[in-house]
Amino acid sequence: MSREERQTELREKTDQLLKGSLKHVRAAALAAVLVPLASVAATRAVAEQCPSAGCPPPVTVPSPCDFTTSGGFVLKGSGKKLTFGAHGGCKHGEFWGNLNLIDHETGYSVNSLEILGYVSSVGTEATTRDICGTATTNGAEGQPVYFRLRLVDNGEPGLADQFGIRLSNGYHVSTRLLNGGQKGGGNVQLHEPNPSTTGPEPAPSLAEMCGPLETLEP
Repeated sequence: MSREERQTELREKTDQLLKGSLKHVRAAALAAVLVPLASVAATRAVAEQCPSAGCPPPVTVPSPCDFTTSGGFVLKGSGKKLTFGAHGGCKHGEFWGNLNLIDHETGYSVNSLEILGYVSSVGTEATTRDICGTATTNGAEGQPVYFRLRLVDNGEPGLADQFGIRLSNGYHVSTRLLNGGQKGGGNVQLHEPNPSTTGPEPAPSLAEMCGPLETLEP
């Protein structure tokens, strides 16, 4: 089956789900159904583009796994603060973590429900980690959303550390320096692996961890 035929098949299955018995399913649940189909098509497309050695490795759970803690604020384009506390990693064969966020420009808040993944991203610094999961918000969507946040530990005392976040509802604050690189913006700390920081075996795919944000980085 050609790439175009696979894309057509995916669109047809999506239309069937939207028009059929699943038309009243919440968006988060619908995304969970569609993501595996999209993942298969994307994986085959990459294989066609990169049939030989030399292609970059996929985004994956760090091995050995570790964990990251953070807290502080970044400045939006308006100069208003977005404060956050975010932690995540591997622990005893599972993912763990938490996210709390308040956008002081709009009053928008995000609170994690479940941590689904913890990954190191290809093409970023070795001290960069993404945390994926689901969360509740005080927004009009009225249902859980997927989130993917990025934490970058560039050493102490945290002046060069970074934070960014993207939600499946379109909310996005690109990865940027805490407090614009000035003092008092908080800190991101990547911690060394230890005997307890073991992740799931086998490691889940990026689609399973980040859902519809699989290809959309913070």
